[in-house]
Amino acid sequence: MILAALTFACSSDDQTEPVPTLEPLSPAEVIARSSDALSGLTSFRFALSHDRGNTVLTNGIQVQRVTGTAVAPGSYTLNADTLVSGFFINTEVVVIDQDSYMTHPITHRWELLGPDASPFGTFDPTLLVANILDQVDAPAHAPPGSGKDGVYVIDGNLPPAALSSLTGGVDESAPPLAVRVTVDGATFLPVEARITGRATETESADLVRTVRLFEFDAGITVEPPI
Repeated sequence: MILAALTFACSSDDQTEPVPTLEPLSPAEVIARSSDALSGLTSFRFALSHDRGNTVLTNGIQVQRVTGTAVAPGSYTLNADTLVSGFFINTEVVVIDQDSYMTHPITHRWELLGPDASPFGTFDPTLLVANILDQVDAPAHAPPGSGKDGVYVIDGNLPPAALSSLTGGVDESAPPLAVRVTVDGATFLPVEARITGRATETESADLVRTVRLFEFDAGITVEPPI
């Protein structure tokens, strides 16, 4: 019995994935490598959530939660829980190059929208994450213990303009937002960005939103829904 237990323990240890040893890189080097890794992706899945408040688009729609996919070079899908004039509405969106499809809020049937008609027309997840990485100011390593093993955690500031592809517009006079970016230590892919602060006039100053990325290059495709 003792031999069997030892054998099981050894086999279990063999199946444990090793934690990558992090290179001693500066915060700016981590962000630069992460930006390069993002630009080489063909697809990923993402989720946007909020700890406090909601993202408020410039058209007044409050976004509570969004999940979706992104496929290079310009296609993505969204499944968004929103508040419109106090009413909860779930909306699905498919964008393929210049074509935008959205489900009707009442019938839930797909509709092909005209140019600039989609309220989520600027909600480009790939551009959002790219802008966050490109515009991080004063990057610094987060305090020890801020993240799990095998990742880089970088703190910094963001100008409100970095979120324009999310909100559709920003308040240029708003103070810089605080951002914490988590980067996979093996692939340098960005896996999370946690952003505190408002980007539009109607958002709360203590708003905390988190963007998570996963399932990179998983063979995702985006097709017209109708």
